[in-house]
Amino acid sequence: MGEPKRTFHDKLYRVSEKTRGLGNAETRRMDIPPKISLTQLQQPQMLASLIASTVVYAVARGIPMEQITAVTGLTRTDLIDPDARLPQEVVPAVWRLLGKAYPGEALALEMASAAPFSYFGPVVHAAKYAKDLRSSLQTLIRYRSLMSDQLHMALVETPLEATLQMYHPMDAEDGGYAAEVGIALGSRFGKEFIEGEHALIRVDFSHQPFGPIQVYEDFFGTPVKFGQPWNAMVFDSEALDQPTQQQDAHLFRYIQGHLDLVREQLAVSSDSSELAKIREAIADNAERSEYSAEALAQKLHLSLRALQRLTQEYGITIRQLLDEARQANAQQFLSDPRLSIEAISFLLGYSEDRAFRRAFKRWTGQTPAQFRQTLRVRC
Repeated sequence: MGEPKRTFHDKLYRVSEKTRGLGNAETRRMDIPPKISLTQLQQPQMLASLIASTVVYAVARGIPMEQITAVTGLTRTDLIDPDARLPQEVVPAVWRLLGKAYPGEALALEMASAAPFSYFGPVVHAAKYAKDLRSSLQTLIRYRSLMSDQLHMALVETPLEATLQMYHPMDAEDGGYAAEVGIALGSRFGKEFIEGEHALIRVDFSHQPFGPIQVYEDFFGTPVKFGQPWNAMVFDSEALDQPTQQQDAHLFRYIQGHLDLVREQLAVSSDSSELAKIREAIADNAERSEYSAEALAQKLHLSLRALQRLTQEYGITIRQLLDEARQANAQQFLSDPRLSIEAISFLLGYSEDRAFRRAFKRWTGQTPAQFRQTLRVRC
């Protein structure tokens, strides 16, 4: 008899095991590039488990590890520790390789169908033992920075719906693949660990589909909309009180205490944590359309001069950090055709839209109108 046919899940498992092996001959033969530089470490980072799962999937689909190393600078040994922090730019780089190799496929859904929940790191354990769906979602929001420095999440409740909104600056870089993985895995988590009927009533994506819409709706079992203002999971508000299947108050408090400790350790021991704090403060101020250096210093309880000295230690200026946030938010807003250029200028804290147009041209080499046209062409 011939060898039994291998499923994608089999291949993914075998590649995952291979990636974890430090002593195999292939790893020893590889040319190891220089370690990640200090400049890279000062960039926004994310949990290595998110990156490793993406790399494992890419290898399972036939992307050579050597090619991934060439575009990211990372090797298998960099991916061994799932709790490490790695530059977030790695994920869109890998997804661009996949998208080029397999256009027209809903790749993220395939990855999410097989990836373990440990993709989310230790946060998923607290969510699993939470009291109910609301507590589970609030746990993800509270500890989102453990997954990625620049991940933004918010739970918006109305009498009929509860919407978990998500945004990450890298969404614009990978076209939405990583957002699809996160939401698809979150949907799987809900089906497996939340009691009663699945509470998800709609899924929203800010990008356009990579494959047939029916493939998405079959996966989620609910309507899926594209070209929306946010990536989001929309729940029936009454379902927020549905209990989790493994609720355990003692385990939940224990894991929550561990996550609090990890968050504190990141804040005091990581060189990049200070930048993460500054970026978080910028994001908080941005919700009020406030992008001034003075307001940022006040938010951080620092004098403006002290904040300038702090950013200089990392070889970056306050203006660069504020522009980084403005650019990311501008690109997100421009993806929503309902927002005028004048409205976006106001949301970004500009007194007039001409200043915004000049700034956006400086950041991207395109005018806001040209950027919108590029988005339409991609769609």
